[in-house]
Amino acid sequence: MSLRERLLYVAEHYKQMGGDVLVKHEIENMLTRRLPISLYRLEHINREEMRISGQHAETFPYVTLANKNIESDVMVAYLFSEDGQRIYLVMMRGDSEEGTDLKDIRFFTPEHARVLKDNHIIIGTSMEAKSFEDRVALYLPYNIADLPSNDQLQDDLHLLLSMHEQYIKTYGMSKEMLGDKDAIVHIHEFIRKSGFTYERHDIANAYFALKTKPFIVLSGMSGTGKTKLAQLLADSIGATIENGRQVLIPVRPDWHDSSDLLGYIDLRGDFRRGSFLSIMQQAIQHPAYTYVAILDEMNLARVERYFSDILSVMESRSWSKGKIKTAPLFPGHKMFRDIYLPSNLLIIGTINMDETTHGFSQKLLDRTNTIELNKIQLDSFDFLDDRDPAQHGIQNVQIQSQYVHLKDAYVEHAELIHEVTNELLTVNEMLIEVDLQIGYRVRDEICFYLIYAVKSGMFTFDQAFDFQILQKVLPRISGSDGYTFDLLKNLYYYCTNTLLDDEFETAVVNADGMRFPKSARKIMEMMRRFEVYGYTSFWINTVR
Repeated sequence: MSLRERLLYVAEHYKQMGGDVLVKHEIENMLTRRLPISLYRLEHINREEMRISGQHAETFPYVTLANKNIESDVMVAYLFSEDGQRIYLVMMRGDSEEGTDLKDIRFFTPEHARVLKDNHIIIGTSMEAKSFEDRVALYLPYNIADLPSNDQLQDDLHLLLSMHEQYIKTYGMSKEMLGDKDAIVHIHEFIRKSGFTYERHDIANAYFALKTKPFIVLSGMSGTGKTKLAQLLADSIGATIENGRQVLIPVRPDWHDSSDLLGYIDLRGDFRRGSFLSIMQQAIQHPAYTYVAILDEMNLARVERYFSDILSVMESRSWSKGKIKTAPLFPGHKMFRDIYLPSNLLIIGTINMDETTHGFSQKLLDRTNTIELNKIQLDSFDFLDDRDPAQHGIQNVQIQSQYVHLKDAYVEHAELIHEVTNELLTVNEMLIEVDLQIGYRVRDEICFYLIYAVKSGMFTFDQAFDFQILQKVLPRISGSDGYTFDLLKNLYYYCTNTLLDDEFETAVVNADGMRFPKSARKIMEMMRRFEVYGYTSFWINTVR
């Protein structure tokens, strides 16, 4: 008999257990011996590792599958309903009151169209049935009247066992992961030993920016190592080109839509999958790992044209079954309707600002942290005496966002959120003069950044807020009119508590005594550009 036939037999005959002794013996034999034998014979079941046990409660039978080599209270099982009309293939926790939380199991397992993660399973009405229902984290439901084919049942079991294996690996790693501060120290050391020198607070800034939203942009003059930094950031958390979890995508000037990123149909009618679509699919299939897509020189083409679909989907992030998910990228598409932007995919863009590139729209600036790199230390050689850097198990559950909406963080961090908001109200009073005031999205993301940075102990409030003025406020400012210049003077006073006279070029930026020194230096640069060119922008190289 096949697996399907034996599952049907148990479901249809279990109610007869209380009858004739021979019938009872036959049903128990099927449940405890023959059905497990059918499972042991499956190609993807390793008999040396798997313990399969057919058992029965007072009113319903069940079969558990547990790995003998793994200490975990989470298992895969077949549960039969009390009325014999349904069978459920489930992942569930044991009966200990201190067992794993169902939310954790659901969080650390990948999404699948056919696997349900809700509380709607119905075993029966008895106390024992309700107890089992309360321990099920995810399941595939079958009706006896239309039980799938034997091949489909085997494929489903293979799927759930794979999800269980991935859960064990991911959950185990999550309990051993580093704290944010230790993770930043590791990343900084990894980059330093690779031969590139960046200040630790700059690495911390990039880390918190990625944690706030998995999309950042590295800007700066040519030769500052923007692309290399992006690659090393990915390498340091285990996402390498060699293991397929990192992809470098050079942007071309002739990109006019998303087909070069996502894919297109060629002249023969075959679909040519884009690099970005491929790494999205891998990230969805393997939520335990972090994936990194690097868009190199992303403003050689107009970003709003080829990246608009992804930007729009990025803003649809919401909580679904304990995970951050976005709307589908290809709604209604026959082949890719289940593709979304997964939270374990980090996007790092690099840009140069010169005569060969395009500027950024306000839409893009609102959706990212723009991190400027202009400092080069050619005389740093201490890395030559070090051993090769080692990668570390920094997991996606550590670097991914914890918040999507402000209400997610408000209860725990209300005081900090109000402190940030009060500062932003002051900034907005200045920005409103040039119609550049900060909106809800930017407010929320600045709050999230401050929560991560201050909570980690890496930054004080002022240090973290300084980075956010520099990366979320100043890139918005450009112009050639007096209102723009007056705005910069007001922002300079806000950052330094120092009034500038008309001869502002004689002013000295004394970082030690300022509240927000990084932003103040940048504002001074922008004002000097205005004086020389009659126009200023965040992006133009410093005028001396």
